[in-house]
Amino acid sequence: MRQSMLVRRFACRKALLAGARAGLVTCLVTGMVTGVVAMATLVTGGPAALAAPAPAAGTRFDPMSVTFVTLSTGWALGAVPCARSGECLALRQTTDAGRNWSARPLPAALLAEADRKVAGVVAFAVGQCCGSGLNVRFADRRDGWVYGGLTGPASQPMTESLQPTLWSTHDGGSTWQQQHLFPKLVNDFPVFDLEAAAGHVYAMVPYETAGAIIESSPVNADHWRVSSLTALSGPAGGSQPSGGIVLQGTSGWAVYGNDRGVDGSARLDSQGQWASWSPPCASVGNSFALPAASTSKDLVAVCSMGGFAYPLPKSAPPGAIWGSSWLYFSDNGGKTFQAGPELGAKGSFGDVLASPSPGIIVVSRDYENAGLEASFDGGHHWAVVYRGSLFYLGFTSPTQGVGLVQSSSTTTSMIMTFDGGRHWSPVTF
Repeated sequence: MRQSMLVRRFACRKALLAGARAGLVTCLVTGMVTGVVAMATLVTGGPAALAAPAPAAGTRFDPMSVTFVTLSTGWALGAVPCARSGECLALRQTTDAGRNWSARPLPAALLAEADRKVAGVVAFAVGQCCGSGLNVRFADRRDGWVYGGLTGPASQPMTESLQPTLWSTHDGGSTWQQQHLFPKLVNDFPVFDLEAAAGHVYAMVPYETAGAIIESSPVNADHWRVSSLTALSGPAGGSQPSGGIVLQGTSGWAVYGNDRGVDGSARLDSQGQWASWSPPCASVGNSFALPAASTSKDLVAVCSMGGFAYPLPKSAPPGAIWGSSWLYFSDNGGKTFQAGPELGAKGSFGDVLASPSPGIIVVSRDYENAGLEASFDGGHHWAVVYRGSLFYLGFTSPTQGVGLVQSSSTTTSMIMTFDGGRHWSPVTF
């Protein structure tokens, strides 16, 4: 998927303790600003031995992350039934827009860590909070990453003990290298997000005892350096922190926070550095909101009036009430945002948001028999386009998009659209 058009849901993925993957609960953040060093060194190992793809394509596959680099070529990371641990990490690839998927190998060392049991549950399926678990991203057909967090070793089985995890490939998955993140990273949080566009990859990683920084590298090499001018420091309270990056060409936006709002945010400047930025909802309660970008200029976000325990601000739109959700738009690359229509009181915003073209908005809603709603006139009118609980949504082009659905308490599935979000169809692995 063209990462510049991709919007992730940053949610706590809570595992079912019966050993299966589970439902979703919202997890967001806050932060302060501190200075950081200008450079960071990552030590990489040699090419890792690959394990045979297991089991073969055709076995039930529960996708947990997906990435497309062209309209036809994409990868999905997920879980498959297996004998050794009941559930094993697996990678699939398509070269025909999702009609057929083939099994691809993963590094044996990564599988050994991901598939091990911790407190009776596989490491990649327990403690999946705030962007942890494992995800896959590719920038093109050759350069890709598996990133996120894994539950700590058996001697530290607490779900809060997470090991930030990052692997890279530069030959389309034929070989992988583990990235050993530099020493000031902490093991309590995952690699929060990783996105690639315009020849560069950016990773939001945990830093010091709390907070995050953004590192960057050319997509075709593992030459990482700190690219944020300030650190996004951690929240003083509230739920576990979460963060995300949105890229559109050479433009980018990042937020870091939790259920109490956003204290850490940055915008990618013309020199390729991440500088301080006022996020979309700062003036109306500072609720956690990662914008969706349809172009480098056109952004949309959903803001909750008053945020966490704040009174309704004077800057709220006329007629707004505390806790209501409103669309906010920018046509200048996020320099300023203006209120649009109210999202509506029928059910709450479900945290999944995408905008494949200016004025076209697709969101998840949390109410019975709802799921995915779309507006094709800037949020004035809405229609239910898919019924189901989505935890991820992204568009490869203005017409082609992909979503991940929590099908039941133990299974996930994938859907795709080829008409700009008006109709969605299930994908068979």
